[in-house]
Amino acid sequence: MQEEISNGTTARPRVDAVNPQIMRKVVGDDPEMIRVLIAEFLPGARSGIAEIGEAVGSGLADRVRASSHKLKGACAMVGARHLIEICVQLEAAARAEEWRRIEELFAELDPHMSEVEVATDLLLREMPAG
Repeated sequence: MQEEISNGTTARPRVDAVNPQIMRKVVGDDPEMIRVLIAEFLPGARSGIAEIGEAVGSGLADRVRASSHKLKGACAMVGARHLIEICVQLEAAARAEEWRRIEELFAELDPHMSEVEVATDLLLREMPAG
């Protein structure tokens, strides 16, 4: 899942795509609970991104705003700050019905979600067995 840079080298994954300290504040310092949090977050976030995409494709600004707000809340549980920032901007753009900006921001969600997936995978590998 690592990205390849144009010169052929492999990019280092963004380990700061999530924040384990925030996860511990949410579920405690129990590795098993962190695993459960991540296991529930990942498919839910992907579903949220799909919801936003459907709303963008349908031209439904209110739904873009609501779905972005929902995704922002889920991202807060794992400290996915880059995704949170995009969601905040998406909410504002949807309120203003700035479709060009909405489309630009929507295009940023998938790459940042991929970074979150890599970071959570690395985090899970480094955690002690539960």
